[in-house]
Amino acid sequence: MFKKPFKVKSNTQLKGSDRKKFKNELQNNFPAIDSVILSNIIPNKESMFVVKAITHSEQVIRFFCVQNLPIVFEYESKMYPTVYFLWHFPELLYNFTTHPEVFPVIAGGADLMIAGVVKNDFVNKAHSDFQAGERVSINLTNNKASIAIGKTLLSSHGMRMAERQGKCVKVLHCYGDYLSNFGQKLPIPDFGSVFEVTNKTDLEKFVKIEIGEFHLHNLENGKISCGTYDDIKLSETIINSIECTEDTSENVICLTGVIENKEPENTMDELILNSFLKTLKTTTKKTDLPLLTSNFYKLHMIASCPPSLIIDLKKSSYKKLSKFLDKMVDLGIIKIQTVTKGVLSISEINFEHDLIKQFEDPWSNYENPDKSIVDPSTVKQAPEIVEKYVVTAAVLPLLELYDYKKKDTITSSVVRKAISDYVKRNQLQDTTNRKNLILNDLLRNIVGEPYTTTSVPWDEFIPKVLGKMGQSFKVELGNNETKISKGKLQPINITVGTRSGNKKVTMIDNLDFYGINVQEFSKECQHGVAASTTINVLPHLKSPQVQVQGNQVLFIGKLLMDKYSIPKKYIRGLENAPKKKK
Repeated sequence: MFKKPFKVKSNTQLKGSDRKKFKNELQNNFPAIDSVILSNIIPNKESMFVVKAITHSEQVIRFFCVQNLPIVFEYESKMYPTVYFLWHFPELLYNFTTHPEVFPVIAGGADLMIAGVVKNDFVNKAHSDFQAGERVSINLTNNKASIAIGKTLLSSHGMRMAERQGKCVKVLHCYGDYLSNFGQKLPIPDFGSVFEVTNKTDLEKFVKIEIGEFHLHNLENGKISCGTYDDIKLSETIINSIECTEDTSENVICLTGVIENKEPENTMDELILNSFLKTLKTTTKKTDLPLLTSNFYKLHMIASCPPSLIIDLKKSSYKKLSKFLDKMVDLGIIKIQTVTKGVLSISEINFEHDLIKQFEDPWSNYENPDKSIVDPSTVKQAPEIVEKYVVTAAVLPLLELYDYKKKDTITSSVVRKAISDYVKRNQLQDTTNRKNLILNDLLRNIVGEPYTTTSVPWDEFIPKVLGKMGQSFKVELGNNETKISKGKLQPINITVGTRSGNKKVTMIDNLDFYGINVQEFSKECQHGVAASTTINVLPHLKSPQVQVQGNQVLFIGKLLMDKYSIPKKYIRGLENAPKKKK
């Protein structure tokens, strides 16, 4: 269902009452869900969104996201967990286990065949009692983590009678499809292979991994499965190798993993602290105090960030500026006072603090050591944009008269010239109305006009002919760099959206088509308007999207036209700029 791109119609943040309603409905659908664990998956302080989308097959669906991660989707008025959600609850649904070699086939859009299910009563519940249409998950023999979600096409009795032939599960969602790639994408965790335990005491053992503890559930038929885990961020942890040892004295199975921790929060924390200390040591003076914390961040800290890096508080462990500043207060570096409710200012700075006195910028190597030397490759040249049309079978009868072949690319002016010459040669100009041309069989077949129509206006006929042709475009960026792409050239689209608390955000799409580096552009916006920026990779967009806090349409339009020399006709959304107050 999500193998092909879907079109997002709306993305709405849920209010408190709607969140509560969603949680209740989720627990009604899945009574086995522990409410405490569910609260950890859906924290009250984290924003939650419901996305309404239209699939490639024109089906309207909804799915719910927390922390930029889809957790539940709806299909035929039923709630289905995503693979990300099931990694917290591996035994929430029936598990059909198949071979790892089948995974690429399922990811390619195929349903699960009965012959592909591992025939073993304890490995899966395919021989338990269930009806057709029940929600199930699919995992692999070498990993209990779910890789696909679907519904049964037959009952358990029907599968036994099918004699290992036909389909058993209609796959609705699979790891790697456009739903799992919506927002951030997490790697598949390793929950260990599915194995049989015959000793009843083994069911009481627990699994301990260095990244957390997995408590085992006492399951039917001797099947052991990993339960939920505490604060394990799969996106930040990679298990490279696992070895199993058994401690019989304590009835403990220890899975010791060699773990490579990738902590983007730590890097962002260091960058924020670096910019903070650099600001205090180089640009902030006692005469500037008291200084509003908002101005301190926008005008000083962001400016102290290395040009090649971007401060993003949401990607740090602090999440908010106030929490970071509270930490600095605890360290005795600054003092903060409340001006009015919700408005804070820095009232005092301890310039004798060891962190300030001993500070040396470790990020200085990111900056250009010789700013007097200008790299010619950084000079923004106006891109030369050429839109072309591809000769198709529909227009070939006309254009082959001018030595063009199918799949040749030509400009619109060449098409107009060919049409004008053909009309002139065959005396098809309407003498009663010079704005019209007379249709003969060849021209009528191209545009699909009925025989009752004898003539059409020039300004209608030429666009119809161009509409019958394929499209491509070429963007020459200078420095001998050229981008050629199929399809219609999409304009740079600037839209303004609203988030919680009536906060405005500006979103810019299709920058990559014009050779604009989104990282560099995001940095310029952050410094230019002193606002936070993020780069989003969305499945329904062909290039990354830059998001800027606030309505920044005026600045962005000026930046695109003045610095990047993008013609105004290729920029859409300039009318979304804030209206001037009278």
